[in-house]
Amino acid sequence: MLFLTLLLFFAPAPTQVPDAALGATTYEVRYNSGGLNLKVADATISLERAIREGERVLHAHAAIRAASIFRLFLNAEYIADAYLEPATRAPIYYMNPVKKTGKFECIYDRAGKTIAMEFVRPPAAPVKESFALDGRTMDLLSLLENIRFLDLGAGKTLSLRILKAGFSVPGTLTNEGPDSERFPGLVADRFQVLMPEQGLMENGAGNRITVWVSREPDRRMLGLEVDLGSGVMTAAVVQN
Repeated sequence: MLFLTLLLFFAPAPTQVPDAALGATTYEVRYNSGGLNLKVADATISLERAIREGERVLHAHAAIRAASIFRLFLNAEYIADAYLEPATRAPIYYMNPVKKTGKFECIYDRAGKTIAMEFVRPPAAPVKESFALDGRTMDLLSLLENIRFLDLGAGKTLSLRILKAGFSVPGTLTNEGPDSERFPGLVADRFQVLMPEQGLMENGAGNRITVWVSREPDRRMLGLEVDLGSGVMTAAVVQN
């Protein structure tokens, strides 16, 4: 019964994403630790209607460009693309190029009810894994787009599994309720993604991600915060 409840949350009754929710949003990425407050990157996340292999889809695109001297420590540019079913936002395909010859790819097979994940980073051998297509296992970009339109009451928590480069991480998603303080003048719903075993970063840090989603019809992601233990990485919407 619990599994069916979880599945229903991530596979809502079909409804089209409103036009107001489409388009690109830009963010400033900063690192905060003690007295440090440094801009480390610019980021853009967009959502558009598209055609992929003859089918109508939603196309989410994320790009992060490291700023100034941080290009010496971070990839100069990180890009990722996710394709979702338009009415349910169920993931269809995810691709993240890894440097020049590698990739992190997830193929969501609705007919076979499986997710084929492949991570390639030469000279290491490719890592291939298969997961059940259960409605709660997905890549992070697809999860962020699902959170925007998720019908989850304040205080409610769901279990999930996030696909990372070469493996998966169990976690939970909690709607922490409305927040009118983090972005003055804007009312948002605050969500928390918790991955107790291993975090978002390659070194295992960043196991707590907070996401703010606008309550306006655009349901855009206003900000994202990753607790790194030795500091906090934040992405905040650039307001015009």
